[in-house]
Amino acid sequence: MFYDDLNLPPPEDSGFSLATAPVARLDAQQTLVRQGEVSHSIYWLDKGLIRAVFMDDNGKEFTKEFFWEGDIILQPRSLLTGEPLPYSMISLEACQYRQISTQRYSELIRTSPEWLHYHQTLLAIHLINKEKKEEFLLLNSPEQRVIRFGQSFPWLIRRVPDYVVASYLGMTAISYSRIKKRLLAERNQNES
Repeated sequence: MFYDDLNLPPPEDSGFSLATAPVARLDAQQTLVRQGEVSHSIYWLDKGLIRAVFMDDNGKEFTKEFFWEGDIILQPRSLLTGEPLPYSMISLEACQYRQISTQRYSELIRTSPEWLHYHQTLLAIHLINKEKKEEFLLLNSPEQRVIRFGQSFPWLIRRVPDYVVASYLGMTAISYSRIKKRLLAERNQNES
């Protein structure tokens, strides 16, 4: 597998409790954070599916990553540098989430050893995930990427439109469709 889960609940004993944080909602196809904005919150996703997506000047989309139930949505670039995000965070399904402001989060990691350890663990997971995705995209053919993604995330493929999966895998929707059809035909031929 090329992705480590970001399902890591925060420490409960030092100034913030996920269990008592208010629940916020976002309908499907709504924007949590817009490309070009600074993210001022960190989110824990209780329910739903969100994608991080780059959009170029021509409107072409490139899916960076997915977040699902239990994941923390942390944008290190905004958190660590205060820079605007070069991508948007868009819900693919109706979502429920909890959040903490980046200001409060930064205060907690400055004052609590538990939160500092939590933060360092999250950043390490993010870094390792980025390296694993680079390896996945660079060392696998398009067909291998489709096969491996399908093996690792069959449940995600059922929840995400094909054009979004294609953009995550670094290919066009047409290429993705052709590869899927070819793999299905090969599987059907082998079963006959």
